[in-house]
Amino acid sequence: MKKVLLLLMMIAIFYFSQTPGLLVLDPSTWVHSGEFRDGVDIASILKPGGTFYLPYHPGIDAEFVTRKIAHFSFFGLLSLLFLWNLKGRLRYVLAWLFTALYAFTDEIHQAFTVGRDGRILDVMVDSAGALLFLLIATSIRYIRRT
Repeated sequence: MKKVLLLLMMIAIFYFSQTPGLLVLDPSTWVHSGEFRDGVDIASILKPGGTFYLPYHPGIDAEFVTRKIAHFSFFGLLSLLFLWNLKGRLRYVLAWLFTALYAFTDEIHQAFTVGRDGRILDVMVDSAGALLFLLIATSIRYIRRT
């Protein structure tokens, strides 16, 4: 069951990343078939000076804030699901690394989708969410031991 929940979370993130024109505050935009951009490849996405490395567009509104909270939360939960599926002393580190790697590949995937763009800043938001959720899990585990 633990592996199924992890897989379902990864599929949900993939699905929402592939939804063109997704607006978190408008559920009617959540269900669409993905459309890929023409002429886009990994080299064009990751080229120095490309949009992948640009800051966010000016104009922070409720949609922007909600989207970043969603990034933070979804990837925080993903890190806990990775943690739940791992064993050993390095499982917290591995859970964070796997989540950060998935965040990176998800942003690349998003850059291929019409009406979406991938940003390294989103990878950082996702990784920060994972780190915070894992630190909270570590704290709870420590408190329970004492």
